Amino acid sequence: MCVMPKLALIVDYGAVLKVKDGRFKLLVRENKQYVTKWDHSPPEVEGIVVAVKGVSISAAAIELAAKNGIDVFFFSGSKPLAHLSPASYSAVQETWLAQIRAASNPEKRLEYSKLFAEGKLSNQRTVLSEYEKRAKASGNSSVIPTLTRCVETIELHLSKLSECKSVDEVRQEEALAAKAYWEAIAALLPQNLGFELRLTKQRIRAEPNMVVDPFNRALNIGYAALLREVWRACFVAGLNPYIGFLHAPRTGKMSLVFDLMEEFRPIAVDRPLVTLAKSKPEALETLRSSGSDEPDERSREAFIAVWREVVNYMAKTNPPLTQIVATQAQRLSLSLRGKEVYKPYKARW
Repeated sequence: MCVMPKLALIVDYGAVLKVKDGRFKLLVRENKQYVTKWDHSPPEVEGIVVAVKGVSISAAAIELAAKNGIDVFFFSGSKPLAHLSPASYSAVQETWLAQIRAASNPEKRLEYSKLFAEGKLSNQRTVLSEYEKRAKASGNSSVIPTLTRCVETIELHLSKLSECKSVDEVRQEEALAAKAYWEAIAALLPQNLGFELRLTKQRIRAEPNMVVDPFNRALNIGYAALLREVWRACFVAGLNPYIGFLHAPRTGKMSLVFDLMEEFRPIAVDRPLVTLAKSKPEALETLRSSGSDEPDERSREAFIAVWREVVNYMAKTNPPLTQIVATQAQRLSLSLRGKEVYKPYKARW
């Protein structure tokens, strides 16, 4: 098994990254004096992440990183800001080249597409199976037949993924499973929320006068929060966010980010939002509006509440889903470079 690359993280305001005896040394202030927080030799580090402002990096540290093929990543809050890459060659350049080759190879593209879809369908099944168990335990017999049937449908399409001969066939199985999945989710939610089927942001934009139910709006907010997390993970893992496998390439579309999001949508967004909708449906009601309406103060508050619900959930699971997302991106990077076999993340309750 391949050892995961080490990221040297800088999160302390006022920290100083310097070089001593050919090693990276990070100094931070404690009790009005600088102390060493970490000390790494170049072979121990694949990337340096600067996650706060007010950090000083010496020219010697940049030179040492460049000579050893080490990338330096800068963030503004949680948003990727800049990437300093060696002029000669680095792991990022190696990854991008491998990613382009894999995306251009029909067999490899199909292989990765199947894996992303497998992770998504497996986690959709997990989410519904847990609600099915809860319904049986609580005696809520009205939703059990729908949940059972939809779980079986997802399992059927999950089993068919291995037989797919093209990416289009993978997408078709994914879409058929999604139809059953959202039917089951609709059966779980309070009827007054009016959720009947999944409305994507693309469809909402195409029909600006469409009245969108609050749960669909909440899902789109949650997926935006997840996208930010996956984008950040891809950035640090040295992946090109625009070169994907399952999602069709399009100028300006972060296809790989959407690919890697798939296995996390059911567990990172759908699961906590279903819980929120069932326990506090009134928290979502103010999101109900037509696509052409400007958000008022109450709907803005609901937007923030949904965003926080998803972000906090991802941070508080054990282990944190934010950590798992980062690990999956690193594993994908290693897989593209032929150092590890990529396996989709499959959640357990």
